[in-house]
Amino acid sequence: MNASEKTSNVAQKVLARNIPSLDGLRAASILLVILAHCGWYLPNEIHDSVVFRSIVGSGRNGVAVFFVISGYLITSLLRREFEKTQTISLKHFYFRRSLRIFPPFYFLLAVMGILWAVGWIPQDWPSFLASATYTWALDPKATGYFIGHSWSLSIEELFYLFWPLAFLIGHKRQRAMEVAAGLILLMPVIRLALYFITPAARGHEEYMVQGWVDTMMVGCTLALLKGEPRWERIHRRFIHGWSAAAMAVIGFLVAPVLLIVLPKFLSSLFGLVLKPFLLAACIGGILVYVVENSESLAGRILNASLVRHIGVMSYSLYLWQQLFTSYLLPMLPIGLFYAFAAAEFSYWVVERPSLSLRARLERKQNASPITQTT
Repeated sequence: MNASEKTSNVAQKVLARNIPSLDGLRAASILLVILAHCGWYLPNEIHDSVVFRSIVGSGRNGVAVFFVISGYLITSLLRREFEKTQTISLKHFYFRRSLRIFPPFYFLLAVMGILWAVGWIPQDWPSFLASATYTWALDPKATGYFIGHSWSLSIEELFYLFWPLAFLIGHKRQRAMEVAAGLILLMPVIRLALYFITPAARGHEEYMVQGWVDTMMVGCTLALLKGEPRWERIHRRFIHGWSAAAMAVIGFLVAPVLLIVLPKFLSSLFGLVLKPFLLAACIGGILVYVVENSESLAGRILNASLVRHIGVMSYSLYLWQQLFTSYLLPMLPIGLFYAFAAAEFSYWVVERPSLSLRARLERKQNASPITQTT
């Protein structure tokens, strides 16, 4: 690897790691999830309030934030690699993802297996295997609270598996935007069709693949639009502080309230067809604003060092919070300390060493790394 290539690699790593506000948005995402899982401990006046049920709810909003971020960042990195090399190294992408995702997750799963074996937590083999193989989001019968958050990890892994290939094929034919837009339009139809075709899975859509593809594609679409002259003119004119605030109200308050107040049939239809995209679009607009206006009040909050640190270790925190916030093993409020302590341990002892190993292997193979930290 020559000096110019090394310089380019360093520049790419710095750029990817320092996209303004993304770590802060990750922090907001994981904090929403944790707050949702702590709801059982909060006073009824808070837990049962419309604001809490709308903004925090079951943690779905927090997961939606993460999925939009993931689509945006991964597509930005894929696009940058394609523009530089006119291709995507799928082998390199999967190698990097594996060392980023697998070690912390299987460390958690090993601990959960031990706790299950000694009788501290309930679990069953089919669901445990679904978690271990990242197929939870394909199995409507998977159960078990303490590894139940595997559903989102499963969806994320399927995204990593299929989107780079779809992006590569689409981008070579200058059709990547059409692929993302097509999936956004198609998924509500699929959800509605499956609602009638598979009635046994009703109510489980939010834990399965069809519930989230369009959410991720919103982030992908924003990354594909970046730099396009028409899009730049539109968003610089219409996405500003007030519109971002309006999108926050619409996505996190108005849309969830509509689910509550609408008649059952209309509420189900809205939840299946429109709400996932509406929420994702609002999150996407907020993302565009805080990334390009990091000096705004929201941007300064999201880029504060403590907030960014929470965002950096958000993956480990997401993995471990489920154990320490559950009403099935009531440990709150001290459980929050345990959750953060376990996440710090996982981050420094498992996650960081696996990333260092990845970097060493890349240097040994004279690869051209593109940092991916979602």
